[in-house]
Amino acid sequence: GLRRPARCGSILAAENPDETRGRRLSISIVVVSASSGHALHDPILVLMGGPGEDAISNTTLYATQFSALLSDRDLLLIDQRGTGRSAPLNCSLYSRDDLATSLRQLFPPERVRQCEERLKAQADLTQYTYAQFARDLERIRLSLGYESFNLFAGSYGTRAAQVFMRAFPRSVRTAYLGSVVPIDIAIPLTFAKTADAAVNGTFEACGADPACQATFPNLRAEFARILGDLGAAKISVSIPGVQEPIALDRGRVVEWFRSMLYRPKTAAEVPYAIHRAYEGDWQPIVDGILASARGLDTALSLGLFFSVTCSEDLASVSDEDIDRASRGTFLGDYRVRQQLSACQSWPKAPIRKGYRSAIHSSVPTMFVSGDIDGASPLWFTRHVADGFSDRVEILHPGRGHTEWSECVSRLYERFVRSGATLPLRSASCDRIPRPPFKTSP
Repeated sequence: GLRRPARCGSILAAENPDETRGRRLSISIVVVSASSGHALHDPILVLMGGPGEDAISNTTLYATQFSALLSDRDLLLIDQRGTGRSAPLNCSLYSRDDLATSLRQLFPPERVRQCEERLKAQADLTQYTYAQFARDLERIRLSLGYESFNLFAGSYGTRAAQVFMRAFPRSVRTAYLGSVVPIDIAIPLTFAKTADAAVNGTFEACGADPACQATFPNLRAEFARILGDLGAAKISVSIPGVQEPIALDRGRVVEWFRSMLYRPKTAAEVPYAIHRAYEGDWQPIVDGILASARGLDTALSLGLFFSVTCSEDLASVSDEDIDRASRGTFLGDYRVRQQLSACQSWPKAPIRKGYRSAIHSSVPTMFVSGDIDGASPLWFTRHVADGFSDRVEILHPGRGHTEWSECVSRLYERFVRSGATLPLRSASCDRIPRPPFKTSP
């Protein structure tokens, strides 16, 4: 547990700022106080990803991660509206009583519709965008008397950071953007080609590893074979408690593979899962899919996930966009069409003109990227960083999506203390070796 002083509270915010007599939301806040008792007026503010992750449940993790900086600075964690303890928009898409659906659909349409109807009875689902979150953050800054924030963001949290930096540039002292997500690119259109590059990188790493190469010498051919069998609807599996065999869905399987490529530790299990399936044992993949389905319900407030992505990413995606982004990839169009289906009737916020334009900022910003990241490719960083006039880009070889390390920690401490990118201009991090590939049960 947390072993330092902290204050917990909340602030009321109008769900719809244009309707002052409408529903009000309680936005939950935790302030981990500077250990010296004399805090500077620029706390570290953590912005979570997902979208849909909550911040407050991670208080101990970040208080430990930033301990060297918290002698004279507060740590601020805020559950974004629609997550955690701030009027959460929770959806349960997984059911133990219907495992067949979880093995076919990432976002089961009927369950998404049921959740949408339940949430709409109490919430205006168009009021949970990053633009509204930015307004909440600024109100909290003013209420707590802080001069500015040191933003710390990863993955989709970097989208929230960019929105806040554009709306309230004077309220930001520094920004850390790890595994950045551009604001002007529709996610998940990029997933298919990014996953292709990541799986090829995994195959190459396996080929260069003596144990992996000796155990799985024909990995690419085996992957092609199982994808072909799945595409021909040849694969059925037996599930405890289910009488009839369940046909495995190709799209659901490849989406699980994609999710395993985010970080080296999980990517190290991919060759083993492929080989077992090729040998006729699909249980590692089935277990993985069901575990990820259960985890999705608890890791994210899925209603918030849909409210953000349906409005900001998918509202203007065309069939031509999908074909261009997914043609010839192992993932194909499964993921983006699953998300589009979920968004079909989900209420969408009007997006203001210019909102999805690339950001230009002079805020000192530290970009950190891993080169084994199956979600945020390196070109995302180059694309976003072009708009930042005072930036430093740190490539961390051997790391994956939003991964932290001692090297990055040291550089971040230097960055926050100085408030400048100059001390980091010649900095670099050594490659971290990949973890051993899984070769046996």
